[in-house]
Amino acid sequence: MYEMTTDTADEMPTGMAPKGDADESVETPENELAQVKKIQREIKADKKHHEKAFKRMKRDMFVAYNGRDEQWPEESYTANIAGRHVKMKTAALYAKNPRVTARRRETLDFKIWDESPESIKMALQGIQMAQAAIAAAPVGVDPETGQSMQDASQAIPEAYHGALDQANALMADFQEGMQRRQLLNRLGKTIEVLFSQALREQKPLDGKKLFKSVVRRAATTGVGYVELGFQREYGPRLGLTEQIADVRARIDHLTRLVDEAAEGEIEQDDAEMYELQASLASLEAEPEVLLREGLVIDAPPSTRVIPDRLTRMLDGFVGARHVTIEYLYTQDQVKETFPDFDCEAGFTPYSADGKNEGDEERSYNMVVDDADTSKPSKRAGMVCVWKHYDKASGLCYFLADGYKKFLRPPAAPDVFVEDFWPIYALTFNAVESEDELFPPSDVALLLPMQKEYNRARQGQREHRDAARPRWVGKRGVIEDNDVKLIASAKPFETVLINLDPQAKISDALENLPVPGVDPNLYETNPLFTDTQLVVGSQSAMFGGVAKATATESAIAANSTNASDQSSIDDLDAFLTVIARAGCQILLREMSEEHVMRVVGPGAYWPHQTLADIADEITLEIEAGSTGRPNQAVEMANWEKMLPFLVQMPGISPTWLARETIKRLDDKADLTEALSEGLPSIVMQNAMKQPGTGDAATDPNAQGGEGGKNAPAAPGGSGGSGPAMGSNQV
Repeated sequence: MYEMTTDTADEMPTGMAPKGDADESVETPENELAQVKKIQREIKADKKHHEKAFKRMKRDMFVAYNGRDEQWPEESYTANIAGRHVKMKTAALYAKNPRVTARRRETLDFKIWDESPESIKMALQGIQMAQAAIAAAPVGVDPETGQSMQDASQAIPEAYHGALDQANALMADFQEGMQRRQLLNRLGKTIEVLFSQALREQKPLDGKKLFKSVVRRAATTGVGYVELGFQREYGPRLGLTEQIADVRARIDHLTRLVDEAAEGEIEQDDAEMYELQASLASLEAEPEVLLREGLVIDAPPSTRVIPDRLTRMLDGFVGARHVTIEYLYTQDQVKETFPDFDCEAGFTPYSADGKNEGDEERSYNMVVDDADTSKPSKRAGMVCVWKHYDKASGLCYFLADGYKKFLRPPAAPDVFVEDFWPIYALTFNAVESEDELFPPSDVALLLPMQKEYNRARQGQREHRDAARPRWVGKRGVIEDNDVKLIASAKPFETVLINLDPQAKISDALENLPVPGVDPNLYETNPLFTDTQLVVGSQSAMFGGVAKATATESAIAANSTNASDQSSIDDLDAFLTVIARAGCQILLREMSEEHVMRVVGPGAYWPHQTLADIADEITLEIEAGSTGRPNQAVEMANWEKMLPFLVQMPGISPTWLARETIKRLDDKADLTEALSEGLPSIVMQNAMKQPGTGDAATDPNAQGGEGGKNAPAAPGGSGGSGPAMGSNQV
């Protein structure tokens, strides 16, 4: 937190001082201008190469939102099957917030000890025997000091000296290895707490909502992206979208207003000057200002990430030389992030929907204030900002479309990750193709069924309208006004017409033959059969009732579950990559003082080299979208191991309880439940068995094990495994 110490309106917080007059005579070097043009050409070429895929993504988003494509009339019948499928798939895949698990990697931590309990037992026995022999050794007198002394060499035979040294070395190796493991376990727990805190601090979306939007985006457009960054407590804010909840954006906004006021762009009578004065007064009135540092997780839109046109695979960007992220901001927003940006130098204006409003060589029109034409005007349009990760040079460039200079000097990426670019892609329908980089989305796969369903329902609507009753009559028998009265008559309303008293209504009017509605022409069940084949969703999942047997429905449900499980595996692998990269960033950037403040005084935060961080030589980090990764498998294995562990001597009951709670993914705290010296609850209950008055049946009169002879409830432990030995004769 930043404590406010300003007493006057003229003083401002750190980082908000007005800029001095920049030396405008310094010209940009020609090689920098050439590099800017080169990168801009590369980005535009990549964007042109993926133009077809981006159009398909925008079409899929339109279909998922409206249940139709743009060619289908808005007033025609639509049933949004695609949007419903995306909603169901998102709920099925992302059931709960991801949990990160940091485990100690399997390593050989002992040089001497063979990790056998018998070795430790024998070493302890040897050391105890040596200590007993030393204690029983004869007491001598030191000739120099005159003090009594024990001759250990006489107490221990010469042949046992080597064995004693080995026992001491083994115990020292055991203690060092166990201490190392304990520290790594503390480091893993520290990372888990830090990453969970980072997910909660994300704004405007927390970790759960953000990752859920990525899953929804992948199902809608075929790919979803996540970008990682780090926000520092002090220094420039380099993130362009997501950030941790604090007042940094507010300070950046005030900094821009202060700079413009110092340069004369804001006059005393302008609205911006009133905003500046009111904001400074509000900031000074606050006792402290919250500034944070930590991991930043961003989810850029699918159409805003521009891979290299030579990319062969989105997962890991295999074959890519560079990757670009596109942002669209107002000029004021860009200036708040990049103070050196000069809109008067020229840029390519964009509209709010992301469309280019002109060529980069175009002369831009000025926005003139009708009330006062003497005020300085600003150029029209929004600014397209590119963050360009270039792997070959190891640099990250910030550019604006049509702007001739870099927005800030090229530098290494803001965060260190093993893959260089901290951008990660999530796909569910990846297929092998030499022509298409982006996989088809679920919406694209559903589009033919969506269109056919709309056509069937619209045709049925039109056929039903055409089959409504109609009447025809002979000219001259009924007057035109009477025809209008009959056509506009309401139900149970009496209509008086001019008709010959001798004539009948049936003589003047008769029913017009119309075709009947054949429901077989508009049957939609085959469409849901195709939907099941294509995306794995059956008609019952959309609310309809299929004419299928229970066996067929069960088989279809199993097929859907298999498809969902494959997508869950993809999501878990994606989240694991995000968690590992995020933990690498935390290990590299987070200060020990901040870690202690967030996690607590028991946190362990070592200083590691980049090689150690990249290789993750100490921890294995996993993440799961449905809770702990592979929790069902862990629980099944633990249930099989537990009966053997409870029978082994030397196994700590506290350790068993802690490991069981960990695998159950429960948040119970054992430190409050444990009490030294108390027997187990089962033993306490056995000790309190009521007496029967008969020594033959009284458990308390049958010795220490008598309580176990009490009648027990029938049946074994529950679970999903087979009931072995449950058959009764």
